[in-house]
Amino acid sequence: MGAVVHKARNVIRVDIARNTKLVIKSYRQIYLFNQFVYANVLPSKAKRAFHYAGKLISKGFRTPEPVAYIECVDNGRMTDSYFICTYTDYQPLKTILELPQDEARRVIDQFATYTASLHQQHIYHKDFSIGNILFKYNGHEYTFSLVDNNRMNFRQGSFADRMKNLRRLDLPLPMLAYYGQQYAKATGENELFTLTAMLNYRKKRMLFRYWKGQLKHFLLRFLTIHRPVLRLEQKKAG
Repeated sequence: MGAVVHKARNVIRVDIARNTKLVIKSYRQIYLFNQFVYANVLPSKAKRAFHYAGKLISKGFRTPEPVAYIECVDNGRMTDSYFICTYTDYQPLKTILELPQDEARRVIDQFATYTASLHQQHIYHKDFSIGNILFKYNGHEYTFSLVDNNRMNFRQGSFADRMKNLRRLDLPLPMLAYYGQQYAKATGENELFTLTAMLNYRKKRMLFRYWKGQLKHFLLRFLTIHRPVLRLEQKKAG
């Protein structure tokens, strides 16, 4: 159903039902082990996205209104799952890079306060990235909304937990430094200590991604070099 607006590991479509614009997210690649786990043991990504969205709204934070989730189970295996929510016209935070500097700074000011509010309410989005954080100017202030909510924690965290939660914010370093300064002001933390911790967790994540990529590249080369060669011999006629 609907027109495809994003197609990668997951597929996102937009459709209209009963005069309501909906977003339908299909979690396509469910590995064999997870097919059994999601069908019998743990809640699926779709189910978690549905319930976590409701929990965010109950705590006063914006996210597209959850409508339904669908799980397709066959012989004890979950083959597909879908999460459906209302459409939002908010823009991803990554578009801040296209804004004039003064306007971008105002967005960062309010985004830092918003992040502090999330942490004070013990809300940790485990993929807290500039693609999953949306924003919009309502004429008076900037408001924010979270998407891709299937991985979240709702618990009291330490300072280290809060800093680690920010490691996926892939903003340019000057913008990230300003954000860290404003976040520290909103939480009452030491600015230098906050910025140092943020950059340290970001560096660890970047190193992990680098070595993961190197390992993947090495394994692909190894498998290519040592791939068995199939020789086909044709019997000569006569």
